[in-house]
Amino acid sequence: MHKLPTILTLALTSALAMQAQAAPPSTAPAKAGDNPDASFVQKAGEGGMAEVELSKLAEKSASSPAVRSFAGQMVQAHGANNKELLNIAAHENIAPPKELDSEHAALRDKLAAMKGAEFDRAYVEAMRNDHQKMDDLLKSSQATVSTEELRTFIKKTTPVVEAHLRMAQDLKVE
Repeated sequence: MHKLPTILTLALTSALAMQAQAAPPSTAPAKAGDNPDASFVQKAGEGGMAEVELSKLAEKSASSPAVRSFAGQMVQAHGANNKELLNIAAHENIAPPKELDSEHAALRDKLAAMKGAEFDRAYVEAMRNDHQKMDDLLKSSQATVSTEELRTFIKKTTPVVEAHLRMAQDLKVE
């Protein structure tokens, strides 16, 4: 008769001990491989950082006044957009990128070695390609991100990126 309470006590003690040993829930920020939201923040963040960094280089190195003006607009617009994305990432506990990805770092280094019209052509081509990639990312991510905050960001950002793409396509360079 006394065996049942003893068995129950042992079972309860074992269960509590196992629960205490279980790992606590993670508070680490989500990373790109973890979920679609983190993947979007990573890719959009890398693209936005690249637009700013490459455009700052163009503000100094471009020979065409039109290219320098375009670059200034990219620094301003993408700088503000990057801050908004960082705020969303912090709110959603998503780790944003900290530096350029290897592809954009190599492009930056390549552009830094160019001068004059050669620089202008390469920079404008990079802006056309990057804005097209960002437009594709925004449109494909609209259906995959899970938070309303990211969906709103995408909805607001898409027409701006489309306008930048048209501006880059319309830029005349030698």
